Amino acid sequence: ALIAAVGGFGLAWLLIAVFVFPPGAAPGDSTVPNVVGLSFELAGQRLQQAGFKAQRGEMRFENAAPRLSVLQMTPEQGTSQPLGSTVVLDLSNGPRTGTVPNVVGMAPAGADSVLRAAGFSTAPDTVLQASDQPLGSVSQTRPVGGSRGVVPSAVTLVRSAGPATTTVPDLSGHTIVESRVLLEQLGLALGDVTILSGGGNQDLASVMKQDPAAGTLVPAGTRVTVSVSGGTA
Repeated sequence: ALIAAVGGFGLAWLLIAVFVFPPGAAPGDSTVPNVVGLSFELAGQRLQQAGFKAQRGEMRFENAAPRLSVLQMTPEQGTSQPLGSTVVLDLSNGPRTGTVPNVVGMAPAGADSVLRAAGFSTAPDTVLQASDQPLGSVSQTRPVGGSRGVVPSAVTLVRSAGPATTTVPDLSGHTIVESRVLLEQLGLALGDVTILSGGGNQDLASVMKQDPAAGTLVPAGTRVTVSVSGGTA
């Protein structure tokens, strides 16, 4: 009877060891859950529920992971560890950022060097746009200088195409009112008006001369002076 009792106790212990404590896990051990990708707060709760403690590890810049999310854990998930032991969690510090340098007015090659020194790169495609900056120089950047940007990331250079220009229209035969409307539609302005001869209504006087001449390329906002005939001073 004693032998049978001892044998029964041994069999019961064997069943407990197999089903309660699986192979590789001693009594008092548990499997570390996977908390990679979770926020540190949620990861700590998940580990605590499994019988472990969470501890912050190193912070690393990671563009693809939100700040304070778990990047790596030690010991690794799925391993068997004593209950109450500490799991070290390496966390994301979010993307590294830097200040975009102000390179307006610089030649593209010089702007590229300055941007690279700050951790940025130059986008392969540049944009041409009229501006008051010298022809071919950088007139602006996207994002603009002084703003914060992810490092590394590409900055688009907008190159100056020189001042915006327009062609002076031929105002010959037009009245003063017609000339003013036509010029303003093109971004130009009517300048001084000289009366060449008297008689008639000034509004009906027609343009005989103009400066700059018709067909001239001028910057936007240029004033065009005219001489008219057929009106009164």
